[in-house]
Amino acid sequence: MNKNRQLFSLCAGSVLLISTLLNSGCASDTSPNTQQGAVAGAIAGAVIGGIIGHQSGETDKGMAAGAATGAIFGAMAGNEQDRRLSEIQYERRIAEETSAREHAEENARRQHNIAVGKSVEDQEILAARQKAEAAEAEVARLRAEEALAIKKAKQLDEYKAREAAAKAEADRIRNGN
Repeated sequence: MNKNRQLFSLCAGSVLLISTLLNSGCASDTSPNTQQGAVAGAIAGAVIGGIIGHQSGETDKGMAAGAATGAIFGAMAGNEQDRRLSEIQYERRIAEETSAREHAEENARRQHNIAVGKSVEDQEILAARQKAEAAEAEVARLRAEEALAIKKAKQLDEYKAREAAAKAEADRIRNGN
Protein backbone atom coordinates (compact mmCIF):
# COMPACT_ATOMS: atom_id res chain seq x y z
CA MET A 1 0.00 0.00 0.00
CA ASN A 2 2.89 2.33 0.77
CA LYS A 3 4.32 1.72 -2.72
CA ASN A 4 1.00 2.69 -4.36
CA ARG A 5 0.81 5.87 -2.32
CA GLN A 6 4.38 6.73 -3.26
CA LEU A 7 3.59 5.98 -6.92
CA PHE A 8 0.52 8.21 -6.84
CA SER A 9 2.41 11.01 -5.11
CA LEU A 10 5.22 10.91 -7.64
CA CYS A 11 2.75 10.83 -10.54
CA ALA A 12 0.75 13.75 -9.17
CA GLY A 13 3.93 15.66 -8.44
CA SER A 14 5.25 15.13 -11.95
CA VAL A 15 1.99 16.26 -13.49
CA LEU A 16 1.87 19.34 -11.27
CA LEU A 17 5.47 20.19 -12.05
CA ILE A 18 5.00 19.87 -15.81
CA SER A 19 1.69 21.75 -15.87
CA THR A 20 3.23 24.50 -13.72
CA LEU A 21 6.15 24.80 -16.11
CA LEU A 22 3.85 24.98 -19.11
CA ASN A 23 1.51 27.52 -17.53
CA SER A 24 4.25 29.70 -16.06
CA GLY A 25 5.43 31.05 -19.43
CA CYS A 26 3.88 33.90 -21.37
CA ALA A 27 0.32 33.37 -22.44
CA SER A 28 1.38 33.67 -26.07
CA ASP A 29 4.15 31.07 -25.77
CA THR A 30 1.86 28.08 -25.56
CA SER A 31 -1.64 27.62 -26.90
CA PRO A 32 -4.53 25.80 -25.21
CA ASN A 33 -4.18 22.57 -27.17
CA THR A 34 -0.43 22.51 -26.59
CA GLN A 35 -0.94 22.86 -22.84
CA GLN A 36 -3.75 20.32 -22.68
CA GLY A 37 -1.77 17.87 -24.80
CA ALA A 38 1.28 18.25 -22.57
CA VAL A 39 -0.73 17.71 -19.37
CA ALA A 40 -2.63 14.72 -20.80
CA GLY A 41 0.61 13.29 -22.19
CA ALA A 42 2.37 13.76 -18.85
CA ILE A 43 -0.41 11.99 -16.97
CA ALA A 44 -0.59 9.11 -19.42
CA GLY A 45 3.21 8.90 -19.62
CA ALA A 46 3.57 8.91 -15.83
CA VAL A 47 1.02 6.10 -15.49
CA ILE A 48 2.57 3.99 -18.22
CA GLY A 49 6.11 4.82 -17.07
CA GLY A 50 5.14 3.90 -13.50
CA ILE A 51 3.76 0.56 -14.63
CA ILE A 52 6.82 -0.22 -16.71
CA GLY A 53 9.15 1.07 -14.01
CA HIS A 54 7.33 -0.95 -11.33
CA GLN A 55 8.00 -4.14 -13.29
CA SER A 56 11.73 -3.38 -13.31
CA GLY A 57 11.82 -2.09 -9.73
CA GLU A 58 12.34 1.56 -10.79
CA THR A 59 8.84 2.99 -10.34
CA ASP A 60 9.97 6.54 -9.59
CA LYS A 61 12.32 6.77 -12.54
CA GLY A 62 9.76 5.15 -14.84
CA MET A 63 7.09 7.64 -13.80
CA ALA A 64 9.41 10.60 -14.25
CA ALA A 65 10.67 9.45 -17.64
CA GLY A 66 7.14 8.57 -18.76
CA ALA A 67 5.76 11.91 -17.60
CA ALA A 68 8.51 13.85 -19.39
CA THR A 69 8.19 11.83 -22.58
CA GLY A 70 4.38 12.00 -22.49
CA ALA A 71 4.46 15.75 -21.92
CA ILE A 72 6.75 16.25 -24.90
CA PHE A 73 4.67 14.11 -27.27
CA GLY A 74 1.40 15.50 -25.94
CA ALA A 75 2.64 19.05 -26.39
CA MET A 76 3.75 18.27 -29.95
CA ALA A 77 0.33 16.84 -30.83
CA GLY A 78 -1.47 19.78 -29.21
CA ASN A 79 0.83 22.23 -30.95
CA GLU A 80 -0.05 20.69 -34.32
CA GLN A 81 -3.74 21.16 -33.53
CA ASP A 82 -3.09 24.78 -32.56
CA ARG A 83 -1.13 25.35 -35.79
CA ARG A 84 -3.97 23.94 -37.92
CA LEU A 85 -6.51 26.02 -36.04
CA SER A 86 -4.37 29.11 -36.52
CA GLU A 87 -4.12 28.44 -40.29
CA ILE A 88 -7.90 28.04 -40.56
CA GLN A 89 -8.46 31.28 -38.66
CA TYR A 90 -5.91 33.07 -40.86
CA GLU A 91 -7.53 31.85 -44.07
CA ARG A 92 -10.97 32.84 -42.78
CA ARG A 93 -9.68 36.31 -41.85
CA ILE A 94 -8.11 36.74 -45.32
CA ALA A 95 -11.38 35.69 -47.00
CA GLU A 96 -13.37 38.14 -44.87
CA GLU A 97 -10.93 40.96 -45.63
CA THR A 98 -11.04 40.19 -49.36
CA SER A 99 -14.83 40.16 -49.33
CA ALA A 100 -14.96 43.44 -47.42
CA ARG A 101 -12.46 45.04 -49.82
CA GLU A 102 -14.44 43.89 -52.89
CA HIS A 103 -17.65 45.20 -51.35
CA ALA A 104 -16.00 48.56 -50.61
CA GLU A 105 -14.64 48.79 -54.17
CA GLU A 106 -18.07 48.03 -55.65
CA ASN A 107 -19.65 50.64 -53.40
CA ALA A 108 -16.99 53.18 -54.44
CA ARG A 109 -17.70 52.47 -58.16
CA ARG A 110 -21.40 52.90 -57.53
CA GLN A 111 -20.87 56.20 -55.69
CA HIS A 112 -18.56 57.40 -58.51
CA ASN A 113 -21.19 56.62 -61.14
CA ILE A 114 -23.81 58.49 -59.14
CA ALA A 115 -21.50 61.51 -58.76
CA VAL A 116 -20.63 61.51 -62.47
CA GLY A 117 -24.29 61.11 -63.42
CA LYS A 118 -25.30 64.12 -61.35
CA SER A 119 -22.81 66.37 -63.11
CA VAL A 120 -23.69 65.27 -66.65
CA GLU A 121 -25.75 67.78 -68.64
CA ASP A 122 -28.43 66.81 -71.12
CA GLN A 123 -26.36 68.43 -73.91
CA GLU A 124 -23.48 66.01 -73.12
CA ILE A 125 -25.83 63.06 -73.37
CA LEU A 126 -27.26 64.32 -76.67
CA ALA A 127 -23.75 64.87 -78.10
CA ALA A 128 -22.61 61.42 -77.00
CA ARG A 129 -25.72 59.83 -78.56
CA GLN A 130 -25.12 61.67 -81.83
CA LYS A 131 -21.49 60.53 -81.93
CA ALA A 132 -22.50 56.91 -81.25
CA GLU A 133 -25.15 57.02 -83.99
CA ALA A 134 -22.66 58.58 -86.44
CA ALA A 135 -20.11 55.83 -85.69
CA GLU A 136 -22.81 53.15 -86.14
CA ALA A 137 -23.84 54.75 -89.46
CA GLU A 138 -20.20 54.67 -90.63
CA VAL A 139 -20.00 50.97 -89.77
CA ALA A 140 -23.23 50.32 -91.73
CA ARG A 141 -21.88 52.29 -94.73
CA LEU A 142 -18.58 50.35 -94.69
CA ARG A 143 -20.44 47.02 -94.48
CA ALA A 144 -22.62 48.00 -97.45
CA GLU A 145 -19.52 49.05 -99.40
CA GLU A 146 -17.84 45.77 -98.58
CA ALA A 147 -20.90 43.75 -99.64
CA LEU A 148 -21.09 45.67 -102.95
CA ALA A 149 -17.36 45.08 -103.62
CA ILE A 150 -17.77 41.34 -102.97
CA LYS A 151 -20.80 41.26 -105.26
CA LYS A 152 -18.86 43.04 -108.04
CA ALA A 153 -15.90 40.66 -107.67
CA LYS A 154 -18.22 37.65 -107.98
CA GLN A 155 -19.87 39.17 -111.06
CA LEU A 156 -16.48 39.81 -112.67
CA ASP A 157 -15.42 36.20 -112.02
CA GLU A 158 -18.73 34.95 -113.45
CA TYR A 159 -18.42 37.06 -116.62
CA LYS A 160 -14.81 35.98 -117.14
CA ALA A 161 -15.86 32.34 -116.76
CA ARG A 162 -18.72 32.85 -119.24
CA GLU A 163 -16.34 34.55 -121.71
CA ALA A 164 -13.79 31.70 -121.43
CA ALA A 165 -16.56 29.13 -121.96
CA ALA A 166 -17.92 31.00 -124.99
CA LYS A 167 -14.46 31.32 -126.57
CA ALA A 168 -13.81 27.63 -126.02
CA GLU A 169 -17.14 26.78 -127.68
CA ALA A 170 -16.34 29.13 -130.61
CA ASP A 171 -12.90 27.47 -131.08
CA ARG A 172 -14.50 24.03 -131.06
CA ILE A 173 -17.05 25.09 -133.68
CA ARG A 174 -14.40 26.71 -135.91
CA ASN A 175 -12.17 23.70 -135.77
CA GLY A 176 -15.04 21.38 -136.50
CA ASN A 177 -14.73 19.25 -133.47
